[in-house]
Amino acid sequence: MLLSELLRQSGLDPAGGDDPEVTAVEYDSRHCHPGTLFVAVPGFHVDGHDFAVAAVRAGAVAVVAERTPVPAIPEATPLLRVESARRALSALAATLAGHPSQRMTVAGITGTDGKTTTATMLWAAWRAAGQKAASVTTVDLRIGDDVRPSSGRITTLEATELHRFLAAAAAAGCTHAAVETSSHGLHLHRVDDVDYALAVYTRITSEHLDIHGSREEYLRTKQRLLEMVGTRTNGLAVLDRDDDFAYPRLAGMAVARRLTYSARGRPDADLVAEELRVDARGVHFVAGTPWGRAEVRLRLAGGFNAANALAALAAACGGGPGVDGRDVPLEAAVRGVAALERVNGRMERVDLGQDFGVVVDYAHTTAALETVLGELRPATSGRLWAVFGSAGERDREKRGAMGRVAARLADVVVVTDEDPRGEDRMTIVLEIAAAAEAAGAARGAALHLIPDRAEAIDFAIGHASPGDTVLLAGKGHERTIETAAGPVPWDERAEAEAALRRRLGPLSG
Repeated sequence: MLLSELLRQSGLDPAGGDDPEVTAVEYDSRHCHPGTLFVAVPGFHVDGHDFAVAAVRAGAVAVVAERTPVPAIPEATPLLRVESARRALSALAATLAGHPSQRMTVAGITGTDGKTTTATMLWAAWRAAGQKAASVTTVDLRIGDDVRPSSGRITTLEATELHRFLAAAAAAGCTHAAVETSSHGLHLHRVDDVDYALAVYTRITSEHLDIHGSREEYLRTKQRLLEMVGTRTNGLAVLDRDDDFAYPRLAGMAVARRLTYSARGRPDADLVAEELRVDARGVHFVAGTPWGRAEVRLRLAGGFNAANALAALAAACGGGPGVDGRDVPLEAAVRGVAALERVNGRMERVDLGQDFGVVVDYAHTTAALETVLGELRPATSGRLWAVFGSAGERDREKRGAMGRVAARLADVVVVTDEDPRGEDRMTIVLEIAAAAEAAGAARGAALHLIPDRAEAIDFAIGHASPGDTVLLAGKGHERTIETAAGPVPWDERAEAEAALRRRLGPLSG
């Protein structure tokens, strides 16, 4: 597409000068090649303006920036100044990709916890009904039945990658897509030009206060997804009726259609979980819905997955008519969510035949840690272990809160690394430990400080007794630990299995 036409269709002013053909939009100079339009995005750690010259040298034919780059780009290179490079990046990426989200029914799934599982369940419900569906989550990217791990550390892809993915999904024949939509993605305008038809909300607690400043501002950012869906004549909001904090605000927002769900069985919700029970085989309940009642047998552990399943059922069955003109039958949607055997790093059991439990979960917020420990407590006949840390250069407030929760709900707390980044990892560990000690955990007995995560896992698994449960929280599916020296390869499940083999001997597993 010619630069002038790309800018016009993206709602941007002309750049002036030459009118080269644009074949790609990039914000990373390392990805630029001949034909690229480079967008200089100011970041948290580096500023794209500082790499504009490198982008041009790599072949960029034009630059979009918020100010004149220093050092200056060649005078012959078209330069367009914009108020927000991030907003421009979103518009340009969507335009060059051909606005693929407009050719599909796109559901945005947002909340603090449960987004990945709910999005994956929704994909599974669509697939069971015969829909060609896609999903993009923290864990993986799915187009139909083709699944590949997510290569990055961000929940919601940057606008360029997201629209390329949606374009690939549309080209493959997908009519539906579930997009895990984080507060970062909303705040940083990554999803401004996604044509959402559904807004699905999981429980909203408190997270990313380093970005949003307060829980109220965090919720206001989440509300942007519903505002986008509210502009559609047939937009649907799926809301958690049990969320006393977020529901009153979200329920008051304008939207064409609204469905509510309650895992607690609230009679004023549209979808409810009745006769809920949790055992070693999974989660079982009867779903009461506007489309009838259905018995749901989830293979996933954790009673909280009943809420995620209800949200997915509401979106799948109530989200039509889609582009193919039909809703998903309740029976098919239930069959889809029930078929999921696991979601990587979400209440994932590691079993090599040992006489105690080992569970890997992504729980990296106070609420998530409290929920997971609460789920594991009644299922544990012995001691409940919590091995966890907290991220560096992120919300410091949750460190003490997580320490207090762990001390209250776990019998043994092992504080370790998560992603220290540029912070001193022992400082983070001590902040968590101080709160745990204040809550009654005695150092050396119920509280252990082991910054090296592999050593911490080995310690917990090596000292677990029959009937114990060891929870490894905070990393889940992630494949690196972020340090000041850069990312260090990591695989939580593999580390747990290695520790189990050391405990059980070479013939284990």
